[in-house]
Amino acid sequence: MIILNGELHEGSGLSDAILLGDGAFETLRSYEGKLFALTKHLDRLELGLRQISHSDLLPKGYERGAVCSAIEKALKSESFKDGALRVSAFADGDVVVSYKEYSPPTGGIRCLTLPERSDGLQFKTASYSMRLQARRYALSKGFDDAVFVGWDDEVSELSTSNLIALVDGKWITPRLESGALPGITRGELISHFGVSEVLITRNDLGSAQAVAAISSLREIQSIKEIDGKSSPNSDALRELQESFHSWLLGNLAL
Repeated sequence: MIILNGELHEGSGLSDAILLGDGAFETLRSYEGKLFALTKHLDRLELGLRQISHSDLLPKGYERGAVCSAIEKALKSESFKDGALRVSAFADGDVVVSYKEYSPPTGGIRCLTLPERSDGLQFKTASYSMRLQARRYALSKGFDDAVFVGWDDEVSELSTSNLIALVDGKWITPRLESGALPGITRGELISHFGVSEVLITRNDLGSAQAVAAISSLREIQSIKEIDGKSSPNSDALRELQESFHSWLLGNLAL
């Protein structure tokens, strides 16, 4: 049993793995009930489960077919124009699928830099507290999000998003050695839109012609200010946003 918000609940179904955050998760955006890059998200989820378990085998009880059935059931239960679907899988084989309406961002965000290095994991761990604390700290200082910058001045990513910058007319993204997550949107921009992964420093951000946060939910969202300094409003960024969105809509349910 558990006591949640003062109420007793018998047989809650919350395993130790769920309560301790011993798992991995993926968040996908839906477009009128269709998902983008489902297979790639599940591949990364299962990579995380194997790494958590220190095994080549997935946890007993986890089956991709059952996960896909749960996802399909969630998508059919609601008729959102835009939705956010989260799949959380745990070391004991439990899987939780949640689905809610999502409001796409319409404007740019203001960021501060934090002297933190990303954890360097290849997956999204269910223990996300450090990243959420970084975002809350940014919010407490009047910003929208935080950009992690290591002790060596190397930029990695935002609290829950990857990052791209337009430097000397070329789109670049922090290399994985910085600790950045190998994001799905990041990978597609590298594969299909000529984005290069390189070492990016704080100075590069300061001289960039445009900077943006990228993720499966955000797609490509402008970063309009970093540490109080405004970033340029770039036609190249708007063109990339439009091109990527059109390409994405033509590649749903993959």
